[in-house]
Order: sequence, then C-alpha cells, then structure tokens
Amino acid sequence: MKYRWSRIAGIVITFVLPLTNLISAAIVVMTARRYGGQTAVLDVAVSMAMLAGLLAFSGSGAEGAAALTASLGAGALWGGALLSGILLRRYQSVDLAVQALVVLALLGVLAAGVVIQDPRAYWQPVLEALIQAAGLPQKSGLPAGWLGTVATLMHGVIGASLLSTLVLAVMLGLWLDRGSTGAEWRRRFLELRLGRVLSLAAGVATLLTFAGFVSVGGAALLVLGTGFATQGLAIIHWTADQRRWPRIWPLALYGPLLLGAPPAGLVLVALAVAGVVDNAFALRRQPANVV
Repeated sequence: MKYRWSRIAGIVITFVLPLTNLISAAIVVMTARRYGGQTAVLDVAVSMAMLAGLLAFSGSGAEGAAALTASLGAGALWGGALLSGILLRRYQSVDLAVQALVVLALLGVLAAGVVIQDPRAYWQPVLEALIQAAGLPQKSGLPAGWLGTVATLMHGVIGASLLSTLVLAVMLGLWLDRGSTGAEWRRRFLELRLGRVLSLAAGVATLLTFAGFVSVGGAALLVLGTGFATQGLAIIHWTADQRRWPRIWPLALYGPLLLGAPPAGLVLVALAVAGVVDNAFALRRQPANVV
C-alpha cells in the first residue's frame, strides 16, 4: 500500500496470472481511494507500459491479436477500477461508484453494437474455434441454436463479466483500505441501491428484447441484470444482519451458484428482480416495519 513499485508489480502480476485479475483491479481501487486519482493514474500508466513490454514478446499474427486483446482488457478493467476509486474518494458513495460502473458497461455494450452491428456473424466463428481448441463437444452436440444465441448476446456477456469483476474489485478494494473506515465499507454495501433511472433503463431493454432487438436489448439487459443482482445480494445480506440469521445461511444462497448454469441462472434472476423491486418499494426496512 505504501510503495508504488510494489503496487505496480501487484497490479501487473495479478492481471497476467490466471483467476487473479480481480485483485489487480482491487489494488487500483484501493490506490485511487487512498491516494487520489493522480497517483492511481500514474500507477495504471506504468502498469500498462510494463504489460505492453511483457506482451511484446508474443510476436505477431494470432499471438499479436491475443496481446492486443489482453491490452484492451487491461485498459477496460483498470479504467473502470480507476473511475470507481476516484468516485469513492471524492463522494464516499458506494452507490455512485457501482452506478457509474453499470452505466460505463452499458455504454460499452452500446458502442460495441455500433462497431459490430452483427454480433452473431462476428462472434459465432470465434466461439466455434474456442470450443474446438478446448476439446469440448462439437457444435453438433450442443442444443439447437444455443451457440447462435450466445454469439448474439456476446457483447452483453463480456460487459456483464467485466462489470461483475469490477463490482467485486470495489468491495475488495474497500476491504484492503478498511483501516481508514473500519467496518463502514460493509454497511455501505448493505445499503447499495442503483436507483430508479437504471430500473427504467432495464424496462426499456426488456421492451427492446421482446420487440426483436435481441442483440441490443438482450445485451443491455445482461449488464443491467448483473447490477441489480448485486443490489439483490445486498438486500439478502442486509436482511441476514437485521434478523441475525445463523452463520451458515450463505450456503443456501451461494450453493446453487456452484451447481451449474440452470440453478445459478435462476438465483441470479431472482436477485436481479429483488433489486429492481427494491428501487420501487424499499424492501430494506427495520423488522418492526415489515408485515
């Protein structure tokens, strides 16, 4: 936390290693929140330069394309973390930081839709190549139309994945910097609310999806659903705190997320619906005020 080169090394190494990019973004959030945007921007700029140096050894052709993809991913991840950390420092609002990340991811999905107007034609060959490279069942072994649907929604899948990583990075970054706020960071998460404007945006995305504009409406709905699922999680944790549920209760919530796509999907949809409803009816009330 105190030494720039240690932070930069942590940012780059945890980004390059598998399954640790969450930590990379959390370090950026922590730095921006504690030391301000100028220090964090310099850390990110040096980290990008170091990452570019590492990727320069990848060569050209397919490997060069992979290096470009990694650089773009790092820019999106660290840029989102930088924005949320600056907002946390200036406004002390977890709500605003998460709202900004949702809007940023949504704008990214819409921009991708403008650049790649036919996501199915663009992404389906990429997905087929990934399936073949991973040794998974061939296209003929998949449900009819499944790969085409995923390809159509791929912008939203990428945006939702990036958003979920950044929201977790915000919470981890707050925990890393908890010395300045104590347990305040946890209380702010329990009170997370995305607001009615994003609820309205979710309604518009739903209408677009049912109207046949799946590549735009469906992709936007994936991003917004991820944000509202986070609010749903906050509602559940708030209720557990208020009612002092047994400590084992998270198994009932997070267990289905580990059982496979259908149970996890149902849980996430239920959480997203709870988040949308909370914006209209304020589900988080003291126990004495709940029938």
